[in-house]
Amino acid sequence: GAQRNKQNQRWSLEKGRERRSHDPVSAGYPGFHNYKDGGLVNGLRRVESERTQASDSLSSEDEEDLELEAMARSRLLKQEREKREAINSLFRHVLLYPVAGGWRRLLQGLALLDSLLRSSPECHLVDALCCTSLDTSSAAHLNLVSNLLQRHQQAQDGKCFYGCLLSPASSPSVPPSLLIELLVSLCLRILRSHYPSYLSLTPLDLQGNREVQVKSVTVLTRIVNQLSFMVRGQECSKATLDSIHKLLTCCKVQQYALLSLSASMYISQKAADKASSKGAELLDEQGGLSEESLLNLGAGGAQEQYPLQIELLKLLQALIVLEYHVWPGGVWQTAVLFQQSIKAAQYVQSHPITAQGMFVSSAARALQPQYGYAMHPHWVSLLCSSLPYLGRSLGIIVSPLISQICKNMDELVKLHDITSRRENIAPDYPLTLLEGLTTITHYCLLDNKKVRLYYSLVACDPVDVRNARNAVLEALPHMLSCMALLWGVVYREEIQKRASDSGHSSKHASTSVYFKSSKVLRQRILQFLLPLTGHYGVQLMASVGVVWSNRKGKRRHKNQVRTTPCWKVLPVPSEARLIIVELIKSLHTLNTETVLHLVKEVVKRPHQIKGDQKATLVDIPMLQFSYAYIQSSTWRHLDISCCWGQFSSMIAAFLYFIDSLEGLQMLNDFVNRLPNMDSKKDSKDLQEVTQRILEAVGGIAGSSLEQTSWLSRSLEVKVQSQICPEAEEPDDADSMTQANAMVSSSAPSVYSVQALTLLAEILAPLLDMVYRSDEKEKAVPLISRLLYYVFPYLKNHSAYNMPSFAAGAQLVSSLSGYACTKRAWKKEVFELFMDPFFFTMEASCAHSWKSIIDHLLTHEKTMFKDLMGMQSSSLKLFPSADQKPMLLKRQAFAMFSGELDQYHLYLPLIQERLTETLRMNPSPAVSAQMFLMFRVLLLRISSQHQTSLWPIMVTELIRIFARLEKSLKLNKVMRGPLDKNGPVNFSQAELDMYLSACKFLDTSLAFPPEKMPLFQMYRWAFVPEVDVSRYSGPENALIEGEQECTPHVVRVLEGIQQRYGVIKLNPEESATEHLEFPLLSQSSLSSITQLMPFLRTLCCSFQVPPPVSQSAAPFPIADYPAASSHTVLSRLEDIIEKEFLDPMEIKD
Repeated sequence: GAQRNKQNQRWSLEKGRERRSHDPVSAGYPGFHNYKDGGLVNGLRRVESERTQASDSLSSEDEEDLELEAMARSRLLKQEREKREAINSLFRHVLLYPVAGGWRRLLQGLALLDSLLRSSPECHLVDALCCTSLDTSSAAHLNLVSNLLQRHQQAQDGKCFYGCLLSPASSPSVPPSLLIELLVSLCLRILRSHYPSYLSLTPLDLQGNREVQVKSVTVLTRIVNQLSFMVRGQECSKATLDSIHKLLTCCKVQQYALLSLSASMYISQKAADKASSKGAELLDEQGGLSEESLLNLGAGGAQEQYPLQIELLKLLQALIVLEYHVWPGGVWQTAVLFQQSIKAAQYVQSHPITAQGMFVSSAARALQPQYGYAMHPHWVSLLCSSLPYLGRSLGIIVSPLISQICKNMDELVKLHDITSRRENIAPDYPLTLLEGLTTITHYCLLDNKKVRLYYSLVACDPVDVRNARNAVLEALPHMLSCMALLWGVVYREEIQKRASDSGHSSKHASTSVYFKSSKVLRQRILQFLLPLTGHYGVQLMASVGVVWSNRKGKRRHKNQVRTTPCWKVLPVPSEARLIIVELIKSLHTLNTETVLHLVKEVVKRPHQIKGDQKATLVDIPMLQFSYAYIQSSTWRHLDISCCWGQFSSMIAAFLYFIDSLEGLQMLNDFVNRLPNMDSKKDSKDLQEVTQRILEAVGGIAGSSLEQTSWLSRSLEVKVQSQICPEAEEPDDADSMTQANAMVSSSAPSVYSVQALTLLAEILAPLLDMVYRSDEKEKAVPLISRLLYYVFPYLKNHSAYNMPSFAAGAQLVSSLSGYACTKRAWKKEVFELFMDPFFFTMEASCAHSWKSIIDHLLTHEKTMFKDLMGMQSSSLKLFPSADQKPMLLKRQAFAMFSGELDQYHLYLPLIQERLTETLRMNPSPAVSAQMFLMFRVLLLRISSQHQTSLWPIMVTELIRIFARLEKSLKLNKVMRGPLDKNGPVNFSQAELDMYLSACKFLDTSLAFPPEKMPLFQMYRWAFVPEVDVSRYSGPENALIEGEQECTPHVVRVLEGIQQRYGVIKLNPEESATEHLEFPLLSQSSLSSITQLMPFLRTLCCSFQVPPPVSQSAAPFPIADYPAASSHTVLSRLEDIIEKEFLDPMEIKD
């Protein structure tokens, strides 16, 4: 890699800057002239007059503004020049190739060296390289090597590679004297070599050069590791140490490794942040060019730099260990020299890597998102393994490193409810960060032998460890806050698991891919915190006070109710604070007595929290935490009778002096803790109080309703927003009581959603506990009066009503679980089910309605049979063309709401209705709903009961595919690549039918084979299972006169290609893309060509024999069978549930 071209370009750029600096016009000042002494301008002389003088005096303010603007521009340019100079320093070590090519031979040679080094684990090869000199008189091939080396050095110095050799004295560099020096210097030159920007290169050339650089770093890492193994031996002499130190110094291994890493990180960060600053634009206007503009860095983004960075981190890790053994100690360890080195922006000679400012600054910002999430685990591994070697840098690095680790995990927790995975973030990313945080924290805080066991060969300075300990203790509140967020994930997952194990459906959404293993995450959190409770219990409890003070619940404003959860109206700790309580309770080393003792110590001597938490008072948060801790532990560890008196007196004192919402919540808490009442009088009084409060709350719930007319009792929803700004929520009970006004039945409608949500959460269990088993019927009139205010919300499917709609659906869902309440809601629920807008709702409401419909069909024994026997003409609210498909959709949703095999006894009836529908030549809309019902049957009927259904389903699927094939063959258009979004050749109903048919095929293929054995006999008719072109087994020739059977998917794909031409893959699609069944997730089609990716994948995913590799397949291949059948079934449930819903129209 010659540097001559780069030097010439840089020289020409400097000359251009000099010329522009002396030329006023080229420097950006057009029309620059001197008007002094009455100078002539274009033959005219300027003469001052009274008018011009007055104009000049009036424009003095404008001149001042222009002067200030010029000064700001000058400062901005100065800052940008300094920034560009710092960036240019990262690329001045780079060498440039004069021509392209040759990377294949380099890669082959480096691979051979790597193999030789890998096959010599006892360092014999490196030992021989260290002892073999480049004496040209000893062997002819060494003379040739020396000749080539001298020519390369001439080219690197800017001279010609060919021609006569210059004398060695004319070269500024010293030629290597040992083979190890030659090998190391060659690897470093390859690492530093890039292609210049003026060469015409292919992407293959750029990729090849990157692979060569990676392989050169791999070879260097193996050499350094084997040198470290040599120096750690007991027989290593001082001469060997000196020679290795000389090798590192002469070849500048550490310098080039750090520069290459910093340059690669800059390229990654620049690719992530493509927006240019204003200063850079001003500098570009003046003609300023940067060193990086001479290099061709490719356009592939930050991912191209990751392999090189990973290998460079391994090299740095090996160099840090080697430096510790061979570097002369005592010189760089002084405070003054260390401060000079740590603040330097460039590499400082005679200082180790851990004392270099380049390394410390890179490590401090390495975990920021703009440098790539994929690199974070590798940086964590490097820093954790290098902890005992960091020395004075330990306290400087750990503080920003811990802060960034906590920030990254906080961001992941915010994405907990999102099931999709972020790009370039591995699923085990939070566990990796948590392990790194545990290692760093325990190393700095704990002095026991277990922590130091892995670093027993390295002596640590107690002063450095003490400084690092202080830095870690300052960051302890942030770490505890992060642990509380993670514990919240674990806590919610455990609640969800217990709910699913008990047979009740869970409201919580499916977890993110980053927190699938909640059990492992729980264990890692405890491993982090438990060792700290012994020596740092007081500091840990002080951090609890800081986190408790910052974890305030969502504030409620005048026009908005709290949404998480909005029914929490009592001054109780927020969910975030309760998570802190649960976290502390999970630490078995902290019992109740110990916690109270630590709280007392913190309140007596509050620890000073530096930084942002300096002014935080911990006495009130500690008292609040201790109260919440005791309250959560009351019913298991403390005397129940003592707490019973407090609760009873609280209810007696405040029941009639607070608003109805708070009263209902307090009553619910009281009843939940109340033992069974033997006295009928007490039971009757409790029922009366409950009825009075519930009726008041029902009036609040109906405050967003209005009468349709003066004489009518019918209610409808007011057209107004139901989501309001949040108000301030006081922290203590007294301020809460003063802030909340009395809420009566005439309360403003802003509380209606809150009241509905409160009823949805507690009404059903509250009535179940207040009314005994022989008194359940007494609650039905009360429920009917409450539902009178609920059903108007459920009849309105507008977007502004969705909060009340969701709360009402949840309320009816909870009540419908009790069979004794069906008289209060059965008739109205069935009418809502038959409403044309029934499926117009948010996805979050579908779960509640599934539960409602399931309870409706379960409590009424003949309801399902009546629904299946219903005629489409009974849906009078629908247009005639939509009656049949809408009836099928509701029948399918009824089965979808049930459990597995709940309706298998009705299969003869279901089969009869399906046959009747198919016999009547169904329309495309009916066929689309038929396939949706088929998919529901696959999920809700087990395989042993599906035998009679498969002939019907397969026959209909073949009919639809044959219809599509026939439609594609008619009126063939001219072949050629047409736009995928071109003119639609099918009606929207036909497109929906074909999409529904393909989704049914997708669902059938997605099922694990053991759960769908009958379909395996029909699969060959739809997807190709044998690639005849690659099949070499017996009987692979067709019998004469026999026609080859082509699966329907292949026919349809060929028909689309014949009609629309061969449409290339999208840029985001690739043959190596990882796909999983089910494949189809879109809700509609705008063109039949949108099915081509799905059909192409099916053509390649089931062929036997399979392709040699994933990349050998022409199109992406889906994994079959899926690794987790539970995951597939869960995804199918979610997809089908969303498919029932109709899109909502947002109206102002």
